[in-house]
Amino acid sequence: MTRTEARRFSKRRRIITTVIVLIAVIGLATTCVITRPWTLIGHMTASGQSSTQHIDVTTLRAQPVTKGVLNAETRLGATLQYDDASDFAAATGIITQLPVAGKQINTGEQVYEMDGAPVPLFHGERPFWRTIEEGISDGPDVTQLEQNLKELGFYNGEVGPHYNWLTREAIKQWQRSLGLTGDAVNGVFNPGMVALAFSAPIRIKTVNAKLGDTNVSPASYTGVTLHAQSTITATQAATLKAGDKAQVILPDNTTVDTTLAAVDQGGQSTGKDGQVTSPSVRIDFPDQTQVAQFGPAAIQVIVPNANASNEETLIVPVTALIAGTGNSYAVEVIRGDEVKRISVEIGLVAGAQTQITKSNGLKEGDKVVVS
Repeated sequence: MTRTEARRFSKRRRIITTVIVLIAVIGLATTCVITRPWTLIGHMTASGQSSTQHIDVTTLRAQPVTKGVLNAETRLGATLQYDDASDFAAATGIITQLPVAGKQINTGEQVYEMDGAPVPLFHGERPFWRTIEEGISDGPDVTQLEQNLKELGFYNGEVGPHYNWLTREAIKQWQRSLGLTGDAVNGVFNPGMVALAFSAPIRIKTVNAKLGDTNVSPASYTGVTLHAQSTITATQAATLKAGDKAQVILPDNTTVDTTLAAVDQGGQSTGKDGQVTSPSVRIDFPDQTQVAQFGPAAIQVIVPNANASNEETLIVPVTALIAGTGNSYAVEVIRGDEVKRISVEIGLVAGAQTQITKSNGLKEGDKVVVS
């Protein structure tokens, strides 16, 4: 190769290299537009202030920033409901009679019938796991049995873990009350003789079996106490707390003044494909006469904001907030054909809006991107 040819080859190589670099730059720019990196949580400057990105703003949903006094209350949709249902243990014999859904049952009353004999309700925190009879070792199951028999008026001694002659006689009296006769009245207690619930009274929620079934749970049950439950946003969960005053609006438009019994931040695993529980609030009703007539029903809950004031602030929809690390937040503002991320501090949250108490340049009339 001559010197002239070498110079020409070197020049062509520089041109080709330049073209490749330009193509790479154009490709990177195209990728940035397509992937819209402004939507990523981490798109903040090192100082945590703000950043700007040119994008197609016509594809975004936005709401205006307003200024005023935020409504000093949070309204929540809620439901009156019972606690989660549990299943009774499986019947050890043939089911010959079933309960009715919705029926309330007290300790000692029949839940279902098995092999032609009634199976009454007992309550306790531990399942009965063995036959209780003469010569048995002491145990908490004996205490639990004696407590139930005492509530029913059959056991007159001191409740405890030891099986004695008073326990035997109480079991016999109870067996006779069930209509048992002959050798069936023997002072021996078998776990399958009762339907055990965590507490009493209970309410039958669903019937799980049909007549003639065996080795299946006859029914599911709940407690009889109604409470109010509402699913809330993570932002609301961060501002509400147990003990906050609340007002419940019942289906007939009467109201009950009460307090929040619990605020659950959510995030607990449900055991289903990585799903987690949502934040929620709960309200209990010590006086059940206030709500018993309504049963499960839709209601409203109003929670006044204790720290509310008449001071005007900037207000944005809660769906505009972007959570950062710790308790930091930001919003994305459309200005011309740009989206600018601005760090903010929030105040009260009411309904679907929140106060902005401090920001790095947010102003009334700005359009914030909402989800």
